[in-house]
Amino acid sequence: MRFKNYDYSLIIFTTLVLFAIGVVCVFGITYYNYLAIIPDWTKTIQYAKFIDEMNSYIYPLLVLLLISLGLCIPKRLLEQGILIKFSTIVLIITVFLGLFLGIETGLSFILLVMTGVQIIVLFLILNKNKSLRFEKEGYFTRLGSSLLHLGLVVLILNFVTLRESPIHISIFWIGMLLVTVGNIFSFYQDKIASLLHYN
Repeated sequence: MRFKNYDYSLIIFTTLVLFAIGVVCVFGITYYNYLAIIPDWTKTIQYAKFIDEMNSYIYPLLVLLLISLGLCIPKRLLEQGILIKFSTIVLIITVFLGLFLGIETGLSFILLVMTGVQIIVLFLILNKNKSLRFEKEGYFTRLGSSLLHLGLVVLILNFVTLRESPIHISIFWIGMLLVTVGNIFSFYQDKIASLLHYN
């Protein structure tokens, strides 16, 4: 499998998963607003069923997204052969934890692994390490890609493990900030480099 074909397939797969997540979110919002006509419906059994139903739709898609991130993030550091072995091992452990300790534990494990790997990648980028593998060149493009991926992982980790935490909203905005800055750096590499007089 060629590296570029691998990247292209990964992009298509991730795009389809994100589209499916978007469809579920739109459906959830629409259904929520429809049921909101019932007085105090958030205190009813129907609301609890609605939450469980939405979770049953979104969790498999999150697993697929995490598999995509699990193949995408480590590829900056690892050769393709080692990457596949690494991702397979992580996925097996995730499934094992999910089956015996619950899906949230499994998702939390893979999220923590991806967070750790992405922090390493970010550190290496900031230190201008040239051994990293990226589809496009440019310091700010690489930095933006790293921040974007880290932001996605933070947002999913926040959703999976910190929903009831008092820092839930703060972590959400940190994730959104990382994604936003990552997009800006990725799409406006030349303008940012020119503005900061970066060579």
